[in-house]
Amino acid sequence: MRWSASLFASLMLASLLAAGAANAQPNVDAWRLRLESGAVHRWRADIDAGGEVERDAWSVRVGADREVAPDLRLGLSLGYDERQYRFQGATGFGALKPWSDVRDLRLSGSLSWKANERWNLFALPTMRWFAEEGADLDDGQIAGLIAAASYRVNERLSIGPGFGVFSALEDKTDWFPILAIDWTLSETLALRTGGGFAATQGPGLVLDWRPTDRWALKLGARYEKARFRLDDSGIAVGGIGQEISVPVYLGATRHFGRQLSLSVIAGVEFAGELRLEDADGGLIDKTNYDSAPFGGATLDLRF
Repeated sequence: MRWSASLFASLMLASLLAAGAANAQPNVDAWRLRLESGAVHRWRADIDAGGEVERDAWSVRVGADREVAPDLRLGLSLGYDERQYRFQGATGFGALKPWSDVRDLRLSGSLSWKANERWNLFALPTMRWFAEEGADLDDGQIAGLIAAASYRVNERLSIGPGFGVFSALEDKTDWFPILAIDWTLSETLALRTGGGFAATQGPGLVLDWRPTDRWALKLGARYEKARFRLDDSGIAVGGIGQEISVPVYLGATRHFGRQLSLSVIAGVEFAGELRLEDADGGLIDKTNYDSAPFGGATLDLRF
């Protein structure tokens, strides 16, 4: 297994829901700062069209947000992560070795507005530069928005519709629905909209159990899609690589006070798909890969 320095646990809509809850305690002058980092490894999986694929990933993210009014919180974050792919095989898709190390730089804003006692509105605009090492990051630029409206049914349940929309490389605009939910099932158990490790695009849900103040256990699943520009060498010069999967995972988090937490995660990626396109978005090859286990850890520091 090859490990690099850190991976970030993405906030996505989950962080906006948390920000909405924070609006109930006004502190206009306070800044909240956050640093997340970690690493994850997905073990080798057989490719249907021949060969094998393995992946390491690492990421780091820094962010800050501030309550600018009693009912409005704004934030900004910057993140960087890498996916390191290793293809193997004498024939088939693995023999193509279509890409190797892929970089992802993202700049995101966040807005959480408590419209009234029942409604909270959330928005997360994002700019991303997603490209293989050796390619110009500007050639992998995309933009997107995740937004939702959450209705407070009672003290235990907030729920509402949302959507994500992203521009796509040489493709039509990508969009997907989101269910924004924060449901306290008991004093220690809750169901929430969730992100994931190095989250890309797509919705997710997390069942969060907190038996003590120091420990939390999570069961989650999400849909992930990564689409990136390739370099000027190899079988698809300046082309596009794409990976889709559905990770299902268990996680455990140890809290060290309010500022620091350490998480470990283990799960299986299902419904894996690899796609290789030319520079104009024309299909060169497409295949699935077998379900594969993954595991990793993240560190979360708040100020």
